Amino acid sequence: MLTLTDKAHEAVAALSRSTVPWHAPGLRICRHADRPTFAVRRVTLPEETDLVIDDDGARVFLGPIAAVRFNDSVLDVRTDEHDRLQFVVRAA
Repeated sequence: MLTLTDKAHEAVAALSRSTVPWHAPGLRICRHADRPTFAVRRVTLPEETDLVIDDDGARVFLGPIAAVRFNDSVLDVRTDEHDRLQFVVRAA
């Protein structure tokens, strides 16, 4: 199962507990429909077929292909030159 680094846990938990209406309570990772890459986005609820990971308040929803592809992987986070979060999945 996908695990989260401490840094990723902190970032996802912050997204998950946001009280601002336009912020969503979870992070969803799924395959793009039109290309062989994955998308990461905030969502309100998981899709019916998503694998839900709730790690002490940090909620990650994996689409079916992402759940298989990222089994035994680690979710990490870093910031880019504009201080935007970039989520990275790597082998465990």
